[in-house]
Amino acid sequence: MIIDLFRQGLSIQEIIYYLIIFLFALTLSFSVHEFMHAAVAVWLGDPTPRNMGRLTINPIAHVDPVGTILLLIAGFGWGKPVMYNPRNLHRFKSQRGMNIMVHLAGVTGNFVVGLLASILAILFGSLYVKFNGTSGEIVLKALYEAFEYTYQFSMMLLAFNLLPIPPLDGFHVLEELLPYKFKSSDFYRKFQRFSPMAIWVLFLLSTFTRISILGYAINIIKLPFEWLINLICMPFYTLLQMAGL
Repeated sequence: MIIDLFRQGLSIQEIIYYLIIFLFALTLSFSVHEFMHAAVAVWLGDPTPRNMGRLTINPIAHVDPVGTILLLIAGFGWGKPVMYNPRNLHRFKSQRGMNIMVHLAGVTGNFVVGLLASILAILFGSLYVKFNGTSGEIVLKALYEAFEYTYQFSMMLLAFNLLPIPPLDGFHVLEELLPYKFKSSDFYRKFQRFSPMAIWVLFLLSTFTRISILGYAINIIKLPFEWLINLICMPFYTLLQMAGL
């Protein structure tokens, strides 16, 4: 991200401004994502996330130093994964179903954050246009951009985590649906070991060339979620128009 800001030829003040907005969007999206994993695991009966201090919205508990630095510099990184013990899950009969619930909790949290951020971006964007040229213009613009970036990053994080590649949530959901015989095979173990390298290869390919396979995949995955959010937000658009905003 910092690299992209410098490439755009922005001033130091503008770079600092957008870094603050990016940090707001990143910390909120990552914190909710990991908190939801922890909250669902605890709700289903496993105290491990609570004992490890992960049952919190505090971003410090969920930050991975290396992943965060890479994310700020290059736009690709990760948070600290929430650990849980599947054997402790006991609220429902289906062990497989409970594991899927834990794995999908993070992206569900990102969808909710994306929805709320979209509504707030619409609100502050309308107010910014309405009061353009007034003393409150700068604040309204900053709030609009903060929630717009939060919406965009939440959708990106949601789609990225749904990729069926270890160690992402999408893979773990798929893993729960695979037969035990296949999961115990040598091919499967080798796939788990080496497939995370595919993420790095795709990322580096998109960074240094115009081939952005990872970006295309993320855009395709997030399409239905963005469509649903736009559908939910349509009544809000109508209310703002009726209010003259």
